[in-house]
Amino acid sequence: MKDYKYIYPPNAKRQEQLDIMVDLESRGLDPLDPDYIDQDILFKTDYWYVSENRFPYDEVERQFLIASLNPVYKIEDMSNEMWSDLKNIWVKLEKDYNIPGGALCFRFGDPALSNASLKRLHAHVIMPRHDDEVRHKVSFSIGGHKELRKGLYIKND
Repeated sequence: MKDYKYIYPPNAKRQEQLDIMVDLESRGLDPLDPDYIDQDILFKTDYWYVSENRFPYDEVERQFLIASLNPVYKIEDMSNEMWSDLKNIWVKLEKDYNIPGGALCFRFGDPALSNASLKRLHAHVIMPRHDDEVRHKVSFSIGGHKELRKGLYIKND
């Protein structure tokens, strides 16, 4: 499979997601760049932007995507200020969106191990669906794929 600068297609979950990623990459654009993300950005800080995840996991009531404003691809390139800012975002989301519990999941490093479809550092705040009788389980997978998922394909490849 072709080596891509911004994306890792084997970890795409849906054809629409794969099409968007490949189209932007083919034009030399990073799909997580805030200028090219095709969804509403809820807010920005000095280091991050936050949006609702366009392709949420099953059984999720709320899932937020937190991505670095500037291209950061390695943990060691994050400043202390970025870490502090990420904590403040997490607290803000919990308060502003009334999130009583869930997870902060951070993808980094080799996408074949992290299961990231996008290489820029990003995190997810995930709140599972719940009601009085059922607490739904959300599976946030780690460990990626080597080939595209069954049924997915790269157009013009």
